[in-house]
Order: sequence, then structure tokens, then C-alpha cells
Amino acid sequence: MSLVGREFNITRNFGPYILRSTISDELHKILLDTANKIRKNKKLKKDNDYRKALAGNLAEEYSYANAFTTKEEKIVEEEFVWLASQYTKFSKQALNKDLSLEPHQIVFQKPVWVNIMKAGEWNPAHYHAGYISCVMYLKVPNEIEEENIKSEHSKKSNQPSAGKIQWTFGETIQFSETFFTQIPKEKDIWFFPAELKHFVYPFKSDVERVSISCNFK
Repeated sequence: MSLVGREFNITRNFGPYILRSTISDELHKILLDTANKIRKNKKLKKDNDYRKALAGNLAEEYSYANAFTTKEEKIVEEEFVWLASQYTKFSKQALNKDLSLEPHQIVFQKPVWVNIMKAGEWNPAHYHAGYISCVMYLKVPNEIEEENIKSEHSKKSNQPSAGKIQWTFGETIQFSETFFTQIPKEKDIWFFPAELKHFVYPFKSDVERVSISCNFK
């Protein structure tokens, strides 16, 4: 057998696609500073407790409702909506189907919310409301990555998963995968269809992993 004269064109004809990008330093600072402001302000902390609206098994999950300044809110919304529009524009490349939307065609669903995940906490399998969802990372301590490499419970596993996010879709068949797992990186943002199931594994390290989510129509 010879490869000479043969062509191999790999196509992706099934399943949703996920897009990774990064948020700006300005957006990262606004979101992290505002999360810290909420945690330090007793009234905001109480009023913005968002746990009953979310699937997470976490002690601290807050909405950003009424926590931004007018200027900050404009910056947050503009960058999120612009990034969401970029996700739709990659549909032609990823799916050979043009689902492009301009920013003015996308509705930003408020509020944005922050998940402050500590040792032993987790986010079970769930999906979001809306058309498009995203998750981004404000703080991911090195201890979480090291736990996946060095800890006794992970270092010999064929699927170390402490603190990782996993998306899942479809049936288990040959020559396919039904899940996609990533270890978070600070300032990374991931876009995906809102109805795509995903979950977050717990970790044991004595640190905080801080993530943000929001949805779009």
C-alpha cells in the first residue's frame, strides 16, 4: 500500500462545536475586582447570592446584577457580545454552515454570574438557557494543574480530571469521542451551544478556582 496519490480530507459532519478565545486584560480586571467587591460587601453578597438559580454545589455563586458601574457594564456587554458574534461566524469553517450573527443581532442575557469553587465542590452535568453560552476563567491556581500530575489520586489515572470542565454529547461508537475535557487557564473563554451538557470535576487543593458564565439569545 502507498500513500502516493491519495487524498485524506477530514470532515466534521456531526456534533456541536466549541470555540476557545481569550478575554481582554480590562475585562478580566473588571470581573475579578467586582467579584471581590461583592464578597466584601455584606448587602451585595446577600442580594446577589445566585445559588438557587444554578446547578453548582458551591458555597459562593453570585450574580453581577447592580454591581458594575455604568461604564463597566457597557465594557462588559460590548466585549461579550462581540466575542459571541465571532463564535457564530466560525460556524461556516467548523460546520460548513453559515450561522453568522452581527453583534446587534445578539441579545446579552443578564446577569453574568461568578462561580467561586473551593476544595471538594463541583458543578454537576447541566445545560444553560438561551442560544449560546460561554464560560471564562478569572483565577486558576497552579495547584489544580499540579494536582492532576502529582497527586496520589490522579497521577496514575488515565483521565486525571481535578478541577477540569467537560462537555459531553452523543452516543459511544467507534472512531468518535463523546466528551471534551479541558483544564482551565486564566483569561480563557469558551463558547458553545447553550444546550450542550457540561460539568466541572471537584479538586482537593486548598485554593479557589474562579469562573464566570453568561448566555446569549
